[in-house]
Amino acid sequence: MRTPLASGSSLWTIGTGKRTAALAFWAGCAMSGPADATALYDAGTLVFDTVGQSMWGPGTAPVFADSVFVGPQWTNRTVGVGGFTGSLSTVTINTNPAWWAWKACQETIFPCGPEPSKGQVREVIDTRTGARVDLVTSGKFGLEFGYTINSGTVDAAALYDVSAVLPDTATAGAYLSLNPDGTRTGASLASQSPWIEAHIDAIAQLSGSVSARACLILSGCTPTGTAALPALDLDQNVLRIDPNSIKVLDELLPPNNPGELRQPLAEVKLANQTLTLQAAVTAAATPGFKLTTSQFTLLDTTGGVPGVTIDLASIEFKLPNIATSSAGLTSSGRDDVVKLRADVDGLAFVTGAGAIPPLGIGLTLIDAGGFKVGMQFDGLDIDIGPDIGITQDFELTPTLMARLDFSSPLLIEGLAGPRSFWEGAWEALPRIALLETTTFTPTFWVEAMLKNTIGIDLGLTGNWDIYKFGFTAEAAGVTILGTTPVSLNTLLGLGNTLFATPKLRFPVFDRTFDLLGFGRIPTAAFTIAVAAVPAPGTLALVFAALGVAAIARRRLGAQGGRGPTGCS
Repeated sequence: MRTPLASGSSLWTIGTGKRTAALAFWAGCAMSGPADATALYDAGTLVFDTVGQSMWGPGTAPVFADSVFVGPQWTNRTVGVGGFTGSLSTVTINTNPAWWAWKACQETIFPCGPEPSKGQVREVIDTRTGARVDLVTSGKFGLEFGYTINSGTVDAAALYDVSAVLPDTATAGAYLSLNPDGTRTGASLASQSPWIEAHIDAIAQLSGSVSARACLILSGCTPTGTAALPALDLDQNVLRIDPNSIKVLDELLPPNNPGELRQPLAEVKLANQTLTLQAAVTAAATPGFKLTTSQFTLLDTTGGVPGVTIDLASIEFKLPNIATSSAGLTSSGRDDVVKLRADVDGLAFVTGAGAIPPLGIGLTLIDAGGFKVGMQFDGLDIDIGPDIGITQDFELTPTLMARLDFSSPLLIEGLAGPRSFWEGAWEALPRIALLETTTFTPTFWVEAMLKNTIGIDLGLTGNWDIYKFGFTAEAAGVTILGTTPVSLNTLLGLGNTLFATPKLRFPVFDRTFDLLGFGRIPTAAFTIAVAAVPAPGTLALVFAALGVAAIARRRLGAQGGRGPTGCS
């Protein structure tokens, strides 16, 4: 038979053990706390760009450019008509009678006493009368003479969204990762091959405004009314000189084919020359051949001015001018150096001994001393031949770099001892361990490698035109009167390319180097706090509670009891 005391004693002992274990367990839960909260550090979109860099190696490309303007120019010059009479004034009137009495007393021999205060009323009197109209203008009229010498330039840009994941608090000495992220969201790459040119531009600029104001006596003035005048902004090239040609009124005429550049009014070939071989027959039925350039006849076996010519072949030489542009990390361009064409219909007629009627003929009326007058008509013109060109390909490989300056030294994984800064690729930022609350000051930039590949390509091209007609009167290569060759293809917007084979490419220059000039961008600082370390007395109580909990759990296990199983 059990006594109540023993039973009660036994129950109390078990209950006390459970409560002690629970207290210790929850104390451990409270000390461990919830999982660390985080915050997103967003530096925003950073734009890094560089301009005018050399395409041949690290550094800025030598570019020489200057211009001189000849002519009148002015800014905010004012011309007015009309005017105003009268003025705007303020009058002060004393309204205190005692003061006026005191003032009159001053003229007598009697004592007047102290001066009374004035009662003042300020009145505005406007006597302005009239009207005025003002014309304000800015203008520039004259000629600009300039030149540009470009040794070969590259412009590039890269855009990045930069972020990191920051803990609300960190434990001193414990390594953590900021999970750096630098996502490239955009890029551009452009280049200009070595080039030299001079220009004369006609500039006419005029802008202005007119304002008016009227005033009437005692009624005041109306607010000033201002209206902008229609603006004039004309910048027309008069003369452009480059190694290939001299252009008169460049880009004045529409392009020959859709997608091409606008054409000059007249052009004199320099390095860009075309040699044309023609079969010729004079008015006296003397057969022969002619070899001509755009300006002169180099060879004529007919002995006189031919009446009829048939094109057989041509070869064109030019200096390449390659400009590339791309919204990405690669950019490519090419330009012809040599274009060789065989006139298929003309050769078919000549080699067929007249069995095939000519599909195109030219009529030369005058050809002497650089002065030429003639016309050309082709019912069907087919030209086939190889193209030799220069190619230029660029590839940019950017890397987002960063420097973090720390307000307090900290530990960096893989490096010995505390460090006051870190520098390297942003996404390669190692884990860090803070020793105290620290403020981070980031600075970002881009390190980029540029690959420049120059090559020669070779391909076969066929051109065709239906009903092509042209008429010219030239003096030393300058068209005095005439038309640019017009065909049915041009009128219908069909283009004149019959076919073009894939081009064989042969690299002749290949170099990869550092592309410089990207600036550094500092961004907003951020701070990571280090959690406070519990006091020694508190730690002792926690360890004691954990020890009691361990003993209680063993006793409960022995008696079949159960304690708490998890933190909620």
